[in-house]
Amino acid sequence: MAIKKILITGASGYLAQFIIDRLHSAYQLTLTDIVEGNREFANTRFIKADITKASEIEAACAGQDAVVHLVALVRERHGKPAPLFADIMVKGTWNVAEACVQQGVQKLVNISSISACHPAPGVKLPYQVGDAFAFGTGDLYYALAKHLGEQIGLAYHQAHGLNVIHVRPGVIAGDGHNPGPKPPDVVTEPWFVYVDARDVAQCVARAIQTDTVKYGAYNAVAGRADSRFAWKQAEEELGYSPEHNWPEIPGGDA
Repeated sequence: MAIKKILITGASGYLAQFIIDRLHSAYQLTLTDIVEGNREFANTRFIKADITKASEIEAACAGQDAVVHLVALVRERHGKPAPLFADIMVKGTWNVAEACVQQGVQKLVNISSISACHPAPGVKLPYQVGDAFAFGTGDLYYALAKHLGEQIGLAYHQAHGLNVIHVRPGVIAGDGHNPGPKPPDVVTEPWFVYVDARDVAQCVARAIQTDTVKYGAYNAVAGRADSRFAWKQAEEELGYSPEHNWPEIPGGDA
């Protein structure tokens, strides 16, 4: 069945605006968040909903063909307690996956993060999906919540046949919170971890469009030779083709 109607959670956030802009001319979008965003988009409607309340998310999923799940503690998350991450990101993702099954949604595109899979010491770079990873003390709550979100998606794919694609964006440049990319003084290994929000939106669109991938995780990073996280799998399996690759920074050419 062709996907026509899409629910976007966390629709008032920074990244969501690029995804909505990419999708709204081709799909009927329902936007949901605890607060309504400032921008208006054609072919959209807004439903106020709390991701931690299962009944509200299940109601928002009614009649949808796909869900793009963006809710996360992103800005100003440092210093927040672990239970808040568990409640919003882990419980929230679980609520979304369960709502998809209960409402017969075909596909869940979960916005994860490269933080969910920090390369383990000794792993050959660029990091390929499925390689060994290791948690560190830095940003542990966020990284762990993103990892557990992926595990929820896997469980619901295996148990219920829900089509799930995890998109793992790199550091999103240009949002005013992340500094732009700057090469290290001495380059000894692939270091580039950035991505343009427009390319993340492109990867999401490819994930929605594919009818061959039923489950998978894909790095959405710049298409550079020095990218720390491999992006070719997303190119080969989804058709992802990053367009904003900072050509002015040396080391990006293959």
